[in-house]
Amino acid sequence: MHQPTPPRLAVSVQTIRNPLTRAAYGLRNGAAHLLVLQSGAAQLRSEGDLAATEAPRLAWWPDGGGRECVVEPGSRGTLVSIPEILLLHGIPATPLGDHMRRTLAQRLSLALSPDLRIAPLLDNLAQERASALPGGEVAETHILGLLLIQLWRAARADLLDHGHSPQGLAERFVQLASRHRLEHRTVADYARLLGVTRDRLGSAVRRATGLSPQGYLHRDLMREACELLANTGMQVGQVAFRLGFSDPAYFTRFFARQTGLSPARYRRRAQDRRAAGDRSYAAWP
Repeated sequence: MHQPTPPRLAVSVQTIRNPLTRAAYGLRNGAAHLLVLQSGAAQLRSEGDLAATEAPRLAWWPDGGGRECVVEPGSRGTLVSIPEILLLHGIPATPLGDHMRRTLAQRLSLALSPDLRIAPLLDNLAQERASALPGGEVAETHILGLLLIQLWRAARADLLDHGHSPQGLAERFVQLASRHRLEHRTVADYARLLGVTRDRLGSAVRRATGLSPQGYLHRDLMREACELLANTGMQVGQVAFRLGFSDPAYFTRFFARQTGLSPARYRRRAQDRRAAGDRSYAAWP
C-alpha cells in the first residue's frame, strides 16, 4: 500500500503589514522565532511574562513555548519561525557553529542596524517557499544559514560593545583565537592582548564555553587536525606544518595526548569506520 509522503518541515515567514488593530501571532513549541520589527511595537506575552519591543529592533526567542507575539496597530515587520531540526541544519558543525549555538540559545533583543543584510535574505527565503522549485529545500537551508550568521553577528557586535562583561570578554578571546590560532600563542599572550589577567580571562571563557582558554585553543586545533587526517591524504608531517607545528614529532605527541591515539592510527580507524558507513570519527571531538 502506497504511503503518502509526509509534509516536509519548513521555515515559516509571515509579513506584518500595518494592522488596523492589535494582531496576535502564536509562537509554537519546538521552534525558534525571529521578529524583525521595522516600525511600531510588539509584546511577547505568556503567563506571568510580558516583554516589550519597539522598532527598529530584532527580537529572537529560542523556543516559542506556547507564547504569543502581539504587534501594535500600524506596525511593520516580519516574523520567522524555524523548527528546531532546521535550526540544527542551518548552523555549521564547526567551532563557529558552537559559538552560534551558544549565542542563539538565549533570548536576544538587538537594534536593527541598516548594515545588517537581513531584509534581502528574508525576501529570498519567502520566494523559495513560494516557488516550490527543484532544490528548494537545499536553497532554504543555505539562506537560513546566512540569516543565522547575520543574527549572530548582530548579537556578537552587541556583546563586543559591552566587552567589559564576561561574555563580551569571551567573545573577544574567541575572535583573537580564530585570528592567531596557528601561531600557538600562550594564554598569557591573549590575556595581555585583551588587557585582563589570566584569571579573569579563564573565568570568562569557562563560563561561556565550559572550557579553559587552553582547552578551547587545543580543541580548535584538534578539530582541524582530525578533519585533515580523516578526510585528506596529507601526510602527518604536512598536517603538523599546516597547523603551525614546526616539529611533526611534537604534533604526534600532542595529538596522542589529546586522543589516546597516534595520528596514523586515528587515520586508519577513521578510514575503517568510514568504510563501514560510520562517519562519527570525522566529527571528533
